[in-house]
Amino acid sequence: MLRNTTWFVLALLVSARAGAEPPTPGASAPKSRASQRSALDIPRLARVLESGSEAEIIAALEEIAGHGRDGGPAAPLVNALLLRGGSARVMIAAFETAAALGKESSSEAVAPYVLHRRPEIRQAAAEALIATRGPAAAAALRRALTSVDPKVRATAARGLGELRVADAVADLFVALGNETPGAAGSIASLCAPEECDRLVGYLGKLKFETLEPGFVPLLLRKELPNRNKLLYIDRLRRLATKRSASVLKTVLASLPPDGEPKLRAALQTALQGRPVKVEEDQQ
Repeated sequence: MLRNTTWFVLALLVSARAGAEPPTPGASAPKSRASQRSALDIPRLARVLESGSEAEIIAALEEIAGHGRDGGPAAPLVNALLLRGGSARVMIAAFETAAALGKESSSEAVAPYVLHRRPEIRQAAAEALIATRGPAAAAALRRALTSVDPKVRATAARGLGELRVADAVADLFVALGNETPGAAGSIASLCAPEECDRLVGYLGKLKFETLEPGFVPLLLRKELPNRNKLLYIDRLRRLATKRSASVLKTVLASLPPDGEPKLRAALQTALQGRPVKVEEDQQ
């Protein structure tokens, strides 16, 4: 009993010095910031989003977005606003809110805006679709690969990779041929072995900087056979440029210290300027 009392007195002294409230025996831990947030007032927010001024609507959207994934109950309100439309500032705030909520149900409402006449709305919609995900988002991003806006095309290419839309690889190759940023990286993350061969086959046909973002993720793909990766390493070695060597060094530095011995040895061999041997039965 004396020991317990002594420890409690010491705790009081430490708390007093720190300017904190003294501990209360048996008191629970402070609530997290997320749990201290008040619940969304859905009826009030619905009224504001339907008939408020531009400033009020944007404030309401920011309030909803502030709850992040916990703001899901307000997603139908945001979707309804997207379907009604509004000023550019309101729509961009609505896209950002839909992205913060991350609800797949919002993708249908966001999707048409990737073809909007205003570039800032097209771009914000494409970014939102990456967060809302789902089949509607994937279909809209594939359409956006043909946008007149290069920023939207780049966002769409990146998004298809992030959403793991494997059946978009053919579309991404078309975008790659148009030197769309993001296409090479997404192809590298999605391609089957023969499609990966095709990507590397563009070396010498397209600018290296167009293809470069795909090489590191391609060579780090665990499911890609070692034989393919060793062929790609030797292909990069034969370029004998600073940029191709930089790719090989980055891959080498990214390998786990105690894993991928064949890949590590091949990278070290290539960086020494020597050919990488590839066995026919090597997996």
